[in-house]
Amino acid sequence: MERERKSYQEMERLGYPKTIDGNHAFIKACDEDLRKMIDQNHGLIKAHDEEMERIKQMADDMFTMEQESMADCFPHKRRKIDKLLLMSEIINLRHNKMMNEMALLEADERMSIWRKSIRKG
Repeated sequence: MERERKSYQEMERLGYPKTIDGNHAFIKACDEDLRKMIDQNHGLIKAHDEEMERIKQMADDMFTMEQESMADCFPHKRRKIDKLLLMSEIINLRHNKMMNEMALLEADERMSIWRKSIRKG
């Protein structure tokens, strides 16, 4: 009972509607917002995947060029440095993708918890 009261107080503090009709409209708006956010994040994830593939291809091309010109010492090291920088960028993109996926999961979990609290009320 106490937990339910605190849940309602928290919802009021956040500005959630107090009527059933208002709740349904609010849930519908939240669902639409969540769908938009999911679509945007899926777009970002797809863009990250495409960018990672492009960078991986560049790194592979550079590695091939590096193997072809082993005799020339300085360019060999320069290419190796460039390759490491590209690999670092890939890691950064993967991290960004993971953070977007985590944000989606967190938003979905919050909506699920909120819906459960509405159904109980």
